[in-house]
Amino acid sequence: MASQPETDRKALAKAPVTTGKALQAFVPTTLDEAWRLAGALAASGMTPKTYGGDQNKCMVGIIAGAEVGLTPFAALQSIAVINGTPSLWGDGMLALVEASGLLEDFEEFDDGQKATCRAVRKGRATPIIRTFDMDQAKKAGLTGKQGPWTQYPDRMRQMRARSKALRDGFSDVLKGLKSAEEARDFAPIDGGTLTNGRGRIDVAQLADHTDDDTIDQVTGEVLDGKPTDQTGELTTLASAMSEIDAAELIADVNARVSALEPLLSDDDASALREHAMDRIAAMKAAA
Repeated sequence: MASQPETDRKALAKAPVTTGKALQAFVPTTLDEAWRLAGALAASGMTPKTYGGDQNKCMVGIIAGAEVGLTPFAALQSIAVINGTPSLWGDGMLALVEASGLLEDFEEFDDGQKATCRAVRKGRATPIIRTFDMDQAKKAGLTGKQGPWTQYPDRMRQMRARSKALRDGFSDVLKGLKSAEEARDFAPIDGGTLTNGRGRIDVAQLADHTDDDTIDQVTGEVLDGKPTDQTGELTTLASAMSEIDAAELIADVNARVSALEPLLSDDDASALREHAMDRIAAMKAAA
């Protein structure tokens, strides 16, 4: 019997084409894979603005998501890094609890002044009922705050009540993560000062900002249009480029660009990115 031609044997060795299988999310299995994935997502421009295209923040979001069973991309959509702390958006919080199989019944309602959340956990006879009303919002200094509390107070009341109920009844599922809606209402306080990316502002000075100032709706910081570094000194393109030149690792270059871009004008930020790409190219060539 004649031997089978080589081309026929190769054709038989090919894997058959299959269709209809469910697609699965890519989940990194090593720290290096997670870091590379974080870098790709940060560079894509498709991550929520709270990540700011920062590979380090994306990495934290992916790790925090893994702790509660979220795939990487779902983690970045559901988890926000606010004031340096991973937090879950209210919808992501509810999704995790529902996926756990421990939620037997759930309902929310609002009478225009008070939001109520009622959750029933399997195996427990007593429902978890939590509320949040406008009197509480007023005491917390939220009612006069620009942004969601002015535009969508009903939604914000709903998220506060939901957060309290789910955190109290399903802490094992949420692993201590707070709601992002709640986290962004509180500015980071450090020794009597408000710390932000544009220097330090005394808490008492917050009441002195003018109508021309811009309020960051995520962190609550006052942005007066004067780019400064962490010490309050003006940041220039030249000093920013020096920071890039001082970086010894590509990851450091990316992190410094993310930190410095918001401190520069659009034109200078673009020039900084080009300088950073040249720096990375030089580092790769020297490797």
